[in-house]
Amino acid sequence: QGIETRRFSVLMWARQTGKSFLVSYYAIKRAVEFVNHRVVVISPSERQSKELLDKVKMHVQALKLAKVDFFEDTQTFQLEARFPNGSKVIALPSKPETVRGFTGDVIMDETAFFEKGFEVYQAVFPTITRNQRYKLIAISTPRTKKDLFYHLWQTAQEDPAWFSYRLTIHDAVQNGLAIDPEELRRGIKNELAWKSEYLCEFIDDEDVLLPYEVIQSCEEENIEVDDLRLLRGDVFVGVDIGRRRDLTVISILEKLGSVFYLRRLEILRNVSFSEQFKVIDHIASFARRLAIDETGIGMQLAEELARRWGEAKVQRVYFTARVKEELAERLRHAFIDKIIRIPPDNDLREDLHSVKRLVSDSGNIRYEGNTEDGHADRFWALALALHAGKEETKEISPLVFYSPEKTVKRWWHVERVI
Repeated sequence: QGIETRRFSVLMWARQTGKSFLVSYYAIKRAVEFVNHRVVVISPSERQSKELLDKVKMHVQALKLAKVDFFEDTQTFQLEARFPNGSKVIALPSKPETVRGFTGDVIMDETAFFEKGFEVYQAVFPTITRNQRYKLIAISTPRTKKDLFYHLWQTAQEDPAWFSYRLTIHDAVQNGLAIDPEELRRGIKNELAWKSEYLCEFIDDEDVLLPYEVIQSCEEENIEVDDLRLLRGDVFVGVDIGRRRDLTVISILEKLGSVFYLRRLEILRNVSFSEQFKVIDHIASFARRLAIDETGIGMQLAEELARRWGEAKVQRVYFTARVKEELAERLRHAFIDKIIRIPPDNDLREDLHSVKRLVSDSGNIRYEGNTEDGHADRFWALALALHAGKEETKEISPLVFYSPEKTVKRWWHVERVI
């Protein structure tokens, strides 16, 4: 009811509680209510914009199946839905230069994840000013106290012109969501992630190694490469070996000029050591250097790879406190100096953000991070790849490569590829 009666609304919803379902349905509702109306839905990335429009298409298809005559002539495209009354729902990524020039409603989906949130807000606010019926709605899971969503939430607490609503995971369960919060909580090791994503609490970024805004400043879409033969720069690989329930993660960087691009991230879950060796060995054939965690159970894999490719190509890294500090700080500086580019992937982003610099009472420093599916494995794989790509002052021996005729078909099982 508050959304209907106010021009400005900010909705803080826990993760996996139907935000995109609501946004897509409400966008259709507004488009149907008014003739020649525009509803602009802004998402953090182009991929998410397409996924949002897919949900719009899902609603339209359901209404067609329900024999609602109005929707029979509705046309849907990749980033736009056109309705018989002349109204449109337009999905856009959150780039200041792409959101200008529209008039109508504005719905900002996952506002806290906008890379340039304040610039987007400045660009998009004039969109609703031409008509009093135009609405501005921001909906998101909260993150830090430095982003646009926090600013809008605070504004809504002080300005009666704004409507605000908060839905935690416990609220959602009380309203009928079929999920066990305690089971969910046991599966999430990262306390900050639990508080922000499910309890809807803004978190303080002060003690994390890589704040969200630093990570997102180095995100770039469409940089993934499936066929490693297409890479023309030097390739550097980092391998973090999984322990118990952790993942084995293989990070593949290509260096072009002074910038490292994350071309692929292989996630291996529940894969035997022999199969892991085959996967890593295959990827090593494209690499100039490969750095692998040889701590604990990674020792055997590291030794076999070094025996096969030579010590010049395979760098075995034993994780001591000092080594982890060196790896973590090199990665941090790469992000700060913007000499690294990564895809806008939520799992990778959360891994990178989870690592903290902790100082014990005795003054010892350690770097630790826990996420839902491991111990920041993506962070350490990326740090190892960057370590493999560091400038060497000593002369190294010639590198060994497979014949270019070697097949690159991926025959192994992977959890996911970004």
